[in-house]
Amino acid sequence: MCKGGPEYSGYNTKKAREEGHSLKPKTKAIYLPLIDMPPAEYDTVLTSMLKVKRLSEIAGQSFTLLTFDQQLYRYAVEIQWALPEVFPPSSFIVRLGGMHMLMSFIGSVGNLMTETGLADILSSAFGGVHKMLIGKKFPMCMMALRMVVEIILEQLIKDLKVQCYDTLMASLEERGQKSRTCRLWLECLIKSVLLMMAYVRAEREGDWLLHAHCVKAMIPYFFAAGHQNYARSSLLYQRAIENLPRSILAYFLKGEHVMRHMKGLWNGIWSDMFIESTFMRYGHGRAGIVGITLKPETLKTWALSRHICSQLMEDLAELRGESDEYRFQDSHKEEAASRISSDKKDTEAFKRKLEMCIHPLKPELYIQSN
Repeated sequence: MCKGGPEYSGYNTKKAREEGHSLKPKTKAIYLPLIDMPPAEYDTVLTSMLKVKRLSEIAGQSFTLLTFDQQLYRYAVEIQWALPEVFPPSSFIVRLGGMHMLMSFIGSVGNLMTETGLADILSSAFGGVHKMLIGKKFPMCMMALRMVVEIILEQLIKDLKVQCYDTLMASLEERGQKSRTCRLWLECLIKSVLLMMAYVRAEREGDWLLHAHCVKAMIPYFFAAGHQNYARSSLLYQRAIENLPRSILAYFLKGEHVMRHMKGLWNGIWSDMFIESTFMRYGHGRAGIVGITLKPETLKTWALSRHICSQLMEDLAELRGESDEYRFQDSHKEEAASRISSDKKDTEAFKRKLEMCIHPLKPELYIQSN
């Protein structure tokens, strides 16, 4: 975050606009009937895999892409192993949901930083810190963690007159050799937050190589924090994306692995985040599944008609000229003056709290305090 300017997403959107980047196209999403079966079962996952493969063949597409969150990803991979002739790895690609992976990664950082004082620091400006550090409210948590890391590094960068990333990391590594506390904050917070930022950037910009690099770098954190499910699944995912067929890799290198709600700058998102913020949100919102009768017949009617209702709503919005098809996003809410002022207040609250603590990257202070 630049001093007195917008936060990370706002800054990068502004930078992309100033540099004349072209607007990326909106993703067209067409929803299908829900599969009215328990999701975490092999036959449900197999049904969805067969359905998606058939749709790809009807569309004349030579390969199939399918995204699952971690729980269902495991089932999908096991099915693919059991039926390689039906779902060949060369043409049937199963992806692990990126948004849920990020949430688990934030939870890993929260586990590794337990009882270090980080939660106390975050509580000085934000509420619901416990939920933040287990991966919930991840946009807010990422913003808070970036602010804390910025403040911790700010004075160090000024004192050392750091001009590049390599110089900064060399200095941090040197300090980490002098103190286990310094090493803990460096490895478990500072490096992990920088990794989160790179992971988000990879999706916003559609940078497949950066995405693959970040996935590989995140795996040790899952193992260290005891997030065994994501540790195993992300390792399988990493091996899969390292061996993608050239025909599919060519599309991903063009940034076609991300989705966008509307045409815009620096606004690519993960495919699981796209469905969570559209179709899944509709189902939990007004006229959704929550609060209606639990009669099986009624639920089945709702499940089999929801996709049609959603499409009709989008078509009506397009007729009224309110569809995202006619809108574009070339700015971010973090660029607003009110948001900048709010973020500045949060940063100042963190600074006041950290001034009351021993600086984690100054090992000489630990010796004096002991």
